[in-house]
Amino acid sequence: MRITIVAGADGAHFVHQLADLLSEDDELTVVVPIIRDQWLTGLKVCPDLDALLGVDATPTHAVADGLNAVGYSPAWHRPTDTNITSQLIRTELLNTGYSLTEATQAEAKRRGLPFTLLPMSDDRAELHAVVAEDDGARAIHISEYLAAPADRELQEVVLVAGPWSVAAETAQQLASTDVLILGPSSRTLVIDPVLRTPGLLGALDAEIPVLVVEHTDDAPADLIRVSGLGQPDPGKARPVPNDVRAALEAAHA
Repeated sequence: MRITIVAGADGAHFVHQLADLLSEDDELTVVVPIIRDQWLTGLKVCPDLDALLGVDATPTHAVADGLNAVGYSPAWHRPTDTNITSQLIRTELLNTGYSLTEATQAEAKRRGLPFTLLPMSDDRAELHAVVAEDDGARAIHISEYLAAPADRELQEVVLVAGPWSVAAETAQQLASTDVLILGPSSRTLVIDPVLRTPGLLGALDAEIPVLVVEHTDDAPADLIRVSGLGQPDPGKARPVPNDVRAALEAAHA
């Protein structure tokens, strides 16, 4: 069975647990958002892809803390050392002409991931937050806002993008999948942005079974309120418990 799940960093453990339970007849593909991506300290940072590429049992932050100590990186940016490994590989591949999809697949293969990992798009589509400051409104990257949302008065969110669309390989995978799972990830920062990717819903069969894993959106309340990114579930959607075995059983039903 071809199973596709939409998930972000907050669903990484669920995805890896799901992959561990698959039978030899199952194929798992994970579609990941890119709205938190950015270039920072010379590296292509993709927080959701980074989290799916490597789940740290005991994360360390030696490189990030070293960069912060000398003022080379903002204090709110503190990726793990495993994340930075992924960013270094990705950046080199992108600079040689690889697409984000190709760079992701190349690293996933080296890491021996038991699933196919795909970004929702190969294009730039970053979410920025417009916050109130003493001298007026200012737009900051969504990751900076998320580092301390209680310290900011959020006014609106803006998607910074040129012409963009669903990645070709992602569209092909969605067109051939047997079941789509909307994983236990934030609706505001993961599920809805992926579903709103231009061309993505058009790749799905209108009658495809869609399993919506029950999950409380842990995005900041102000962000949920002003984001305006809500998107109805596609296909024939039904809820399933936030349990890996239950989701897999429902997918096979």
